Amino acid sequence: AVVSTQSGHYGRGRNMELLDIPFVQKILAKRPQAPLPLHLRLTKGEAATLIQAGVRGYMARQDKHVQSFREKIKKKQAAAIVIQSAWRGHKVRTNITDEDLTNKDFCKLYYGKEKSAVEGEGEEEQPAQ
Repeated sequence: AVVSTQSGHYGRGRNMELLDIPFVQKILAKRPQAPLPLHLRLTKGEAATLIQAGVRGYMARQDKHVQSFREKIKKKQAAAIVIQSAWRGHKVRTNITDEDLTNKDFCKLYYGKEKSAVEGEGEEEQPAQ
């Protein structure tokens, strides 16, 4: 419940929630109350809107086009789960770390060597002539 205050004690003309008032908090701390049922908290207009939204949602879910769309989404989600689990299994089996994945050097990822070390192995220094 919103309470409009006129005195300067809680703020001039400011709207505040009933549960934000300090003396109400003290009373409720000593004697807690069960929350009011939903039908007592809503106005008739709010209740009508809530009922209409529920009925419209139900009717929309019964539409054949919506049902086929939801089935397609479920299939794609199942495929994504299979791909993710396969990738995670591969990652564990090959000891790939997240650090390797952020590194642009793919030699390090597959061979465990730095790119400079790989390049340095094939090149031997030529004596100056």
